[in-house]
Amino acid sequence: MNPEQLLVSKADLQQRPATIGKKENLKQRAYLNSLSAIIDYAGIQVTGFIINPFIVGGLGTSMYGVWQMLGQLTGYTKMVDTRATQVLKWSLANKRDVALEEELKSDLTTAFVVTAITLPFALIIGSILSWYAPVITQASAEYYSLVRITCGILILGLIINKYFDLFEAVLAGMNMGYKRMGFRAVIVAFGGLLKVLAITNGYGLIGLSIVQIIVSLITGLTFLHIVKKHVPWFAFGKTNFSKIKSFGKLSGWFMAFSTLKMLLLNSDKILLGFIAGPVLVAKYALTMFTSSAVQGSMIAVITGMTPGICTLFGKGEYDKVKKARKSIIILTWLFSSAVGTTLLFLNKSFIGLWVGIENYAGNLENLFILIISVQVIFFQLDGLIINATLDMKNKVFLSACASVVTIILSFILVPHYQVIGICISIFIGRLFYSIGFPYLLKQRMNDKSPFLSFEAIKRFFLTVLLYCLATYAGKSVTISNWITLLAIGLIVLALSSMFFWFVGMRHNERLETIKTLSGIKLLKMK
Repeated sequence: MNPEQLLVSKADLQQRPATIGKKENLKQRAYLNSLSAIIDYAGIQVTGFIINPFIVGGLGTSMYGVWQMLGQLTGYTKMVDTRATQVLKWSLANKRDVALEEELKSDLTTAFVVTAITLPFALIIGSILSWYAPVITQASAEYYSLVRITCGILILGLIINKYFDLFEAVLAGMNMGYKRMGFRAVIVAFGGLLKVLAITNGYGLIGLSIVQIIVSLITGLTFLHIVKKHVPWFAFGKTNFSKIKSFGKLSGWFMAFSTLKMLLLNSDKILLGFIAGPVLVAKYALTMFTSSAVQGSMIAVITGMTPGICTLFGKGEYDKVKKARKSIIILTWLFSSAVGTTLLFLNKSFIGLWVGIENYAGNLENLFILIISVQVIFFQLDGLIINATLDMKNKVFLSACASVVTIILSFILVPHYQVIGICISIFIGRLFYSIGFPYLLKQRMNDKSPFLSFEAIKRFFLTVLLYCLATYAGKSVTISNWITLLAIGLIVLALSSMFFWFVGMRHNERLETIKTLSGIKLLKMK
C-alpha cells in the first residue's frame, strides 16, 4: 500500500458508503474545534502565569533554566516515535465521510501496533538522554542524580502520552475535537495546583515531574471516555502485516519530519543553555511567555480549522481551499500584528510585575523572540495541509536543511550575541519552511498565482514598522501595577487593531472577513 491508497479518490466518493449521514457545517466545526483548542491553550497559559512565579522562586533562576531545558530534552525520545497518531489523524480526516467502519477500526488498531513497536527504542533513547542530561543542561555536579531522575520521570510521562494520543487523534481526524472542550484546561489547572503544592512543600524537580505523570494519566483516561461516548465506531479491529508495513512506512516519514522539526522548533533552550548557560535560558523562557501565548493561541485556531480544510483538499476542491487559506492568513496577520505591537510595548513592565525585571532579557531580544514566534504561525497552516497529503518527503528535506542551518548558526552566533544570536539562527533556519511550505502547497494545487502579492508585501512592512516603533517606545515604559498595565494594553491593542484593519486591509478584504466571521454561530455547539 502506498501513500496515495490512504487518500480518498473521486471514484471512492462514488462507490463507498458514508459513515456520517448528514452534511457537516465545516465552518461551524472549524470554529468549535478552534474554540476548544483556544480554551485548552488559555488554560495552559493562565495556569503557567499563576504557577511560574512559584516555580522560579522555589527552584531559583538557574534550576528553573534546567527545568526548561529538560522539558525540551525529553522530547528527543520522539526521535524513535513513528508518529502513527499523525498518520491516523490525517487518514481519518481524508476518508471519514466515505470509509466503512471496519476500515476505520483497522486504522486505529494498526496505529496502536506501530506505536507499540517503538516502545523498546524509546526506553533506550530515554535512558541515554537521562544519563547525559546533567551535562547537556550544564547543571552543577551536586545535582547530577537529581537531574537524571527528573529526566527519567518526564520521559515516562511522554511514553504514556504516546498511547493516549491515539484517542485525541481519533477525535481530531473525525473533526470532533470540540467534544473535548474545556476538559484539558480543567486538568491542566488541577496539575498547576499540584505543582504549586509540590514546590511549596519542597519536592522540587522530582515533585514537578511526578505531577506530569499524574496529568498524563488523567488526560488520557478522560479522552478515552470522550471518544467512546461520541465516536460510534470506536473499537479495535483487524489489521495485517501489509497494513502495518504501510502505516510504518508513512509513520517513518512523519517520524523523520517530526525529529527534524523538533530539532528546529524545540531545541532553542537546549542550544542556548548548552552554549551560554541555564540562567540565560530562564530569562529567555520568561521573556518568551507572552510571545508564546500569541503563537500558541493562533496555532490552536489554525489546528482547529485544518481538519475541515483537509476534507476539502482530499476531495480536490482546491478553489475552496485557497479561499479558506487566504481568509485564515489575513485573520492571522491582523491578530498577530495588533497583539504583537501591544506586547512589544508592554512586555518589559509585564515581566517586571510578574517575576521581576531581573528576569527580562531586553527590549531588542523581546522583538526578536516575537518575530520567531510569529514566523511559526504563518507556515503552520500550510504545513498542516501538506500533512493531509501524507507525502512527507519534501517536508523532511526542508526540515533537514533548516535544522542543519539553525544548529550551525547557533554555535557561531550565540557565544557573541546570546539570545539575539539564537533568534537570528532560528529565523534564518525557518525560512526553509516559510518559503518551502507555500511553494509545495501551491505546486500540489496547481496554483499559478504570484508567490507574493503587493498586498502581502504592504502588510509585512506595516507590521515591521509598528513592531519597531513599539520596541523603541517600550524602552521608556515602566508600569507599576496590573490595573494600569491592563488598561494601557487594551488601549494600545484597540488602536493598533484599527490601524491594521483600515490601513493594512482593502475594502473587499474587510467585507470578506466580516462575512466569514458572521457565518459562525458563537453559541451553537454542533
